[in-house]
Amino acid sequence: STGRPKGVMIEHRAAVNTLLDVNERVALAPSDRVFGISSLSFDLSVWDVFGTLAAGAALVLPAATSRPDPVGWAARAADCGATVWNSVPALAQMLAEATEPGAAPPVRAFLMSGDWIPTTLPDLLRSRWPDVRLIAMGGATEASVWSNIHEIDEVDPAWPSIPYGVPLRNQTMRVLDHRLGLCPPWAVGRIHIGGSGLSRGYWADEERTAERYFHHPDTGER
Repeated sequence: STGRPKGVMIEHRAAVNTLLDVNERVALAPSDRVFGISSLSFDLSVWDVFGTLAAGAALVLPAATSRPDPVGWAARAADCGATVWNSVPALAQMLAEATEPGAAPPVRAFLMSGDWIPTTLPDLLRSRWPDVRLIAMGGATEASVWSNIHEIDEVDPAWPSIPYGVPLRNQTMRVLDHRLGLCPPWAVGRIHIGGSGLSRGYWADEERTAERYFHHPDTGER
């Protein structure tokens, strides 16, 4: 978000924990074709590359362009039979808007993260892909790409946002107050991520690591 690399030190086992869990939830198989729309400098590409190859699936890459080309993406995805799409919500919306109903590539699952998901987007995507799975995820680079997941079914018109979801396997997400106490339902607090996905810290930045990473004084959890 800042344009400056964070230098987050991710252990292999932390990344693998995320990749294998997501692969299982998406039921990724050798027959799948994942459309790798995310830049290789963006952490979503970690799953595109290593999650895809770990399942024996194929990774489809779009043509290299300096500007977004949703019409080109749709054509490429259709030609290659892309079945899984993983991106920020805005790119999924651009793809849907560039795709005519009845002429959509065979995408069976959209994975969306990295930004706010408009409550109108699920209906737009389902107008092109009626039986598609819509999976919202979140987290932080510091916790190996993703830490929470929510599969979007029907969207209540009264919702101000898409639910953030539940923690991924071997990870924790707790909403804590300023004293690090657990917040009751509907109380405002800060999300703290723990578990197997948590990284070592920031490369060559002990001060920032000590500020952002700590052990809970009561539970000892990091």
